[in-house]
Amino acid sequence: MGACAALLAWALLGTAACDNVATGDVKVTMSGGDRTQRGLPDTLFQDGWSVQFTRYLVSLGDLTLTSASGEVRTSDRHVLVDVQKGDIPLTELKGLPAGRWDVGFRVSPPREGTELADGQVSAQDVAMMRERGFSYFVEGRAVKAGVGVLTFRMGFPVDTRMEDCINGVDGTQGIVVPEASVAEAEVTIHAEHMFYDRLGTHKGVQLRFDAIAATANPEGLITPEGLASQQLTDLKDGRGQELRDAQGQPVVYLPGAYDVRTLQEFITQSIVDQAHLNGGGVCLAVK
Repeated sequence: MGACAALLAWALLGTAACDNVATGDVKVTMSGGDRTQRGLPDTLFQDGWSVQFTRYLVSLGDLTLTSASGEVRTSDRHVLVDVQKGDIPLTELKGLPAGRWDVGFRVSPPREGTELADGQVSAQDVAMMRERGFSYFVEGRAVKAGVGVLTFRMGFPVDTRMEDCINGVDGTQGIVVPEASVAEAEVTIHAEHMFYDRLGTHKGVQLRFDAIAATANPEGLITPEGLASQQLTDLKDGRGQELRDAQGQPVVYLPGAYDVRTLQEFITQSIVDQAHLNGGGVCLAVK
């Protein structure tokens, strides 16, 4: 009987220990940072343009946290928000065992059940983005001294799972859930990716707008259809001549290993990984 009693006591202690695992919470927000909210100045562009967004719609959700032991916590919430208007609460998960968790989420077009940010996004926006398969849709204007002002309404069809995110705060993997406290995580949108002139790397990249500007219609509006008309191997300026930079050299976009042929395809690929974790933390883009 003594052995049985000891075994029972050990089992009860084990159960109590499991019940008393230290836990914490996670709050996740989405932000476009200064560059979606305040724009990009001409000092950032190789060709002297500046860009100001009036809307920057992002369709995103399906947050997944995975612990080192393989435990998975998920949020099915999927939202369509305008990060140009400021930071947006995305989701909150409570009662997670304290420790390190990997972070993943999906950037994908609006679907049935996608939630809309109050006062920011309309049912018409949802219908348009769903019909065209856009997960990003941006509006705004671009200005260049001596050239003038152009407006843009550009959408991009991205459907990608972001996984194995690095934390932009300290360069570690994912986030750490603290005991009896809250871990703050942020999905940060990097608007400058839209204007990169090379794919597959962040090194040596320059921001350019001349090739985009050249696709504007007679009313000065840049659209996805216009971007699709700009061939990467034969870039043209607004007069239909070879596109050259201020030094008279041909403007070149470097696609790397990606099979992209138009400027619309190039930009779509460039922004696949523009959603980061906690500032500059890069995530792995997978289908």
